[in-house]
Amino acid sequence: PASRDPSGDSPMVAMASGAACSGGRRGSQAEGGLSVAFWNEPGCDSEAALAELLGGAGSGSGTGIIVRPVGFSSLDEAFAAAAGHSVDLLLVPVENSLMGAVHATWDLMLQHNLFVVAEQNLRVQRCIAGGPGANSLADLRTVFGQPLSIALCEVSLRRRGITAEAVSDVAAASAMLTGSGERAIGVLCSALEASRAGLTVLAWDLQDDASNFSRFLLLRSVPTRLAYGAPYKTSLAFTLENVTGALFRALSVFAMRDIDLAKIESRPCKLDTIHRLQLLSMGSIAGDATTQEASTSWICRDGASREKRLRLGQDGVGSSTSGDAHYRYLFYVDFLASADEPRAASALRHLQEITPFFRILGSYPQCGAPVDLRRLCVEAAAHPERGGKTRRKVGIIGFGTFGQFLARKMASNFVVFATSRGDYTAIAAEIDVNWCTSLEDLLSKGLDTLLISVSILSFEGMLRRVVAAIERVGADAQKMLVVDVCSVKVHARDTMLRLLPPTCDILCTHPMFGPDSAKHGWGGLAFVFERVRLLDAPRCEHFLRWWAKQGCRMVDMTCELHDECAAGSQFVTHFTGRVLSRLGLKPTQTSTKGFESLLRLVDNTCRDSFDLFYALYKFNPRSSDQLHSIEVATADLSAQLRDGDRVAWQEPKADQREWQHCSSGGDVGDGAP
Repeated sequence: PASRDPSGDSPMVAMASGAACSGGRRGSQAEGGLSVAFWNEPGCDSEAALAELLGGAGSGSGTGIIVRPVGFSSLDEAFAAAAGHSVDLLLVPVENSLMGAVHATWDLMLQHNLFVVAEQNLRVQRCIAGGPGANSLADLRTVFGQPLSIALCEVSLRRRGITAEAVSDVAAASAMLTGSGERAIGVLCSALEASRAGLTVLAWDLQDDASNFSRFLLLRSVPTRLAYGAPYKTSLAFTLENVTGALFRALSVFAMRDIDLAKIESRPCKLDTIHRLQLLSMGSIAGDATTQEASTSWICRDGASREKRLRLGQDGVGSSTSGDAHYRYLFYVDFLASADEPRAASALRHLQEITPFFRILGSYPQCGAPVDLRRLCVEAAAHPERGGKTRRKVGIIGFGTFGQFLARKMASNFVVFATSRGDYTAIAAEIDVNWCTSLEDLLSKGLDTLLISVSILSFEGMLRRVVAAIERVGADAQKMLVVDVCSVKVHARDTMLRLLPPTCDILCTHPMFGPDSAKHGWGGLAFVFERVRLLDAPRCEHFLRWWAKQGCRMVDMTCELHDECAAGSQFVTHFTGRVLSRLGLKPTQTSTKGFESLLRLVDNTCRDSFDLFYALYKFNPRSSDQLHSIEVATADLSAQLRDGDRVAWQEPKADQREWQHCSSGGDVGDGAP
């Protein structure tokens, strides 16, 4: 392997030779390239894995991109640097083929909003290195090494008659050895550590097991964009209710769709940690019963959230029919597919329905696939905080289901402020959002963009309150970009044009998704918008580019055309679901797939309030026309059914009667009569 030759032009040494690998500070923007955090001493396995994953793909592939490793003395510091955008990427160890999982890494991944974008398997190799005067292994009597390295090479050292002494700092021992000229003492280390310290390698491959590998994951603050057709892996974490068959049901969502699992692991977790994760997933960290009932999850809406609360019970950690209630478990699963694949997306939706807590840690190329280093570098260079740039400020009015859903995503790239009728201080703090106690407080923050996320029925009233608050705050609040996310657009546009000061820019938008449909990613989901009034066009384009970078399918459409299309799709969907709900349909043992789809339609539409449905009708003139068309079509079809004379019935032949009898259990659209 390249690491055997410290003097050559290997990717490992070429990358490491010019890198500042300690101190926890990233290079300046003027230096260019990527800063990548890692944990442990310079020259450790983490940095060696970083070199294999990114070093050769940089200068070695002709991209001209410099990778700068930044070492941290603890995992907590490394994660904090990545989460705080002090570095572009973070490489962390997650498991070893002999020693098992690095649990601290998995715990920190759940605590920080970071995503897996690549993986690397590193063969663990150890060598014995001596000082400048050492030229023979026979001269050595003692080697210094970390306890884990000594354990990996115990048999080899004993066979050579070498005594090992454990030290916590191999770099310090190497420096001491370099300065002393001692020939009877060596260091047990990696090839990269020996190269860094200027030591001479006296023996290679001291590890007892040649099949010892460590797995590393590359993390960053936003998920990677997935190219079509490449081999991908997805990592996720979830908890289960302690009931009979829970694990079987969880794994069956993958088996029934022929999705290959690469890993499954469980480990005990503190009850308060699991409780906290589950409450985070349901958006009810704190507050009284009213506040908790009003808040919802970024994963599931009100209906599903309430169902989960009923299942979880008062203690928040699930009912238990067996086992010891003192032990609760987190499950980690890797499967060989992208979360965006239809079969995987279906499996994940199914899994989310039966798990109290559920989180996708990332979809990324399988080990061995090339990493698009240039794309990572371009995206890092465009990050608002790189090089000390000030992040733009976004204010959100309305911190319910959709407001929290947007805030979670935006907090990674904007300084987000929010206010609402209820007190969501605790939830805002958990997702890095600055809570404001009033409209005046929010508008005094010097916002670049104000996003109004309230119901259609409340929109005009809220906008009047905003205008009054703008007048009280002063001129600084009169130059914002004001954005709505209403499901009807002409009403929102005309209201903003009529009420907002002429110095405010206006952008009408409708994200055609929500917490349910986007829980597995925003890639390919439609974002409809119309630029209505722009005095500061670059500010608006920056905001629109953010949505595009999340993977949204950008649809530039007039408000009139939007409402015409919505009446034929959104209103019809809601109307059909609510009509069916009045019938009180229930699943039976003979339910077909088509009937189950209707039940899901009822559930999905009735989760939203009737006020939303009414607003779709009241504020979209096209909906009235659509309702009239539905009434006419229903009356016409009913009349056709009741007037049997219009149909020329014909008695089927004997063989046709037998075929119809056998086929009568079919589903809609499958050829059954």
